[in-house]
Amino acid sequence: MADTSIIKLKYMDTEPGPVPANTKTLLQGWEYEATEPLLDGPVSRRVAVIDLDPATGAVMPGAKFIAPKNQAPGRYHIANELDPDATDFKQVSVFTAVVRMMSIFEAPDVLGRKLRWAFDGEQLLVVPRAGKMPNAFYHRDSRSLQFFFIDDPKAPGKLIHTCLSPDIVAHEATHAILDGIAPDLYDATSPQSLAMHEAIADLGAVMLAVRTQRLLARVMNATGGDIGKSEEFNSIARQFGEAVYGEDGRPLRDLSNDASMDNPGNLDLNEPHDLSTVLTGALYALLVREYKTIQEEDFQKALRKESAELGRSLTLIEQQKLRFSISGLALFKATEKFKRIAFRALDYLPPGEISFADFGRAMVAADTYSNPEDPEPRAFIKAEFALRGMVEHVTSLDPIAPEFDLPADLDLAQLVNSDWAAYQFAEKWRAKLLIPPNVPFAVRPRLDVSRKTWRKGGEKVMTRAVLFKVAWQVPQIFRYGDNVEEVAVARGTMLAIDWETRQVSTMLSTSPDHPSQKDSSTLRNDAMRERFLTANLAEGLLEPGSPNVQVQNGVLRVRAMGQMLHMMGH
Repeated sequence: MADTSIIKLKYMDTEPGPVPANTKTLLQGWEYEATEPLLDGPVSRRVAVIDLDPATGAVMPGAKFIAPKNQAPGRYHIANELDPDATDFKQVSVFTAVVRMMSIFEAPDVLGRKLRWAFDGEQLLVVPRAGKMPNAFYHRDSRSLQFFFIDDPKAPGKLIHTCLSPDIVAHEATHAILDGIAPDLYDATSPQSLAMHEAIADLGAVMLAVRTQRLLARVMNATGGDIGKSEEFNSIARQFGEAVYGEDGRPLRDLSNDASMDNPGNLDLNEPHDLSTVLTGALYALLVREYKTIQEEDFQKALRKESAELGRSLTLIEQQKLRFSISGLALFKATEKFKRIAFRALDYLPPGEISFADFGRAMVAADTYSNPEDPEPRAFIKAEFALRGMVEHVTSLDPIAPEFDLPADLDLAQLVNSDWAAYQFAEKWRAKLLIPPNVPFAVRPRLDVSRKTWRKGGEKVMTRAVLFKVAWQVPQIFRYGDNVEEVAVARGTMLAIDWETRQVSTMLSTSPDHPSQKDSSTLRNDAMRERFLTANLAEGLLEPGSPNVQVQNGVLRVRAMGQMLHMMGH
């Protein structure tokens, strides 16, 4: 293959259902620029589909790769694009959805870098038919995404495959992506940390949905450009939700909601999936707000232009048609802006366990650095977080001046590339980084990140910063039974250092000594951790002495909490 080859990949555009008349394919096409060889499977250097026969456990033959020839792009052979029950259909669809999710995060205006997994090795394994149960999960230890299937209660003899739900595939792929970005969350014992994992995964599903042109066209045509009239984007995995809950029209989760931590109603705030809807509700509201704002701005511009060209005012019907004509592009621009705000913030998260408030601070800080003259989205975020009880007050998310002056001749390249230099830096600035005395710490891989952004008015800007993170563990008082007196909690500090000025633009930390952690949201997060652990220990979901649950000198240490919950079907 050439250095870069165009490959036409395809994935399921929506969950399986009745096939409309004259439909030629159930798959959405996507042109992928491959910089690596692709093999039958599908298999690439970073993603490999391993399809197991559920009856025998044997590895099934993979979909055949057809290399680019002349002007024709490469592709994977699918015998029948109207048959989602076929193995090649599932293999190609699940592979494409995973790779497309990776491309969304790696975009120059989001993370601006190649993703790395949280496990050793380059390749994420994808198992489209892992077995029969109502589940799908990311599993770090086996380096895999595992998708299961269940009987279809509406069609005897038929199965519902989670690998055919673009929402579920995008959700689980985002779990793997987020684990590579913020690996400490994998071992978190705070329900807010675990719920944030679920929330970002659900937002990943939304980002895939709004980039699926066939689905987008159907929604726009059906609603006249008003996404508030459709549940296609905010309802996660409707078909699977209906089957699991036995209730027509009920998705796994609904992101368009007014969920609040102060008034949870039917929500179980001790259950991460339930709790996640508080955060996703706030962020989905931001997406809708950005869409309506951009749609109105674009409509007014187009209206002035059309009126000037016609020499008269447009009729109401003409205005409605004009508004609809600009809606698709307005939604695209809104989702592009939204993903920059929500996903770039992930690199700004301090290591260790975090609260919703910590993520809110990361969003505000990252967006302030990239778009200092566009405060409206940040004001909306702060108001939503306060309204939904995630923070005490709108000012709780305001950036705190780092008060951290670095020497002008600091060698940032050496800091990024040398572990020795990074540890020397952390030791020298231990007090400023809020690392407790006499406590071992770990410096995370440094990131030299150049990102593209569009500022208000359409100006394209490139920013470059070094992201430096250091982590440590401290105990939190937690009494359970006769042997447990404390629980180990990971903490950390993140510095964003501007490459040109050598100045710290942002410092975020989960250290109790950082001013941001004096907010009541921190006390609430610690109390929720205690209730969460107590409940899971009492119910036997956490078993002391098992490989992932250890008690040493009265300190409870838990590993892979999110993975354990998913494997148990939570």
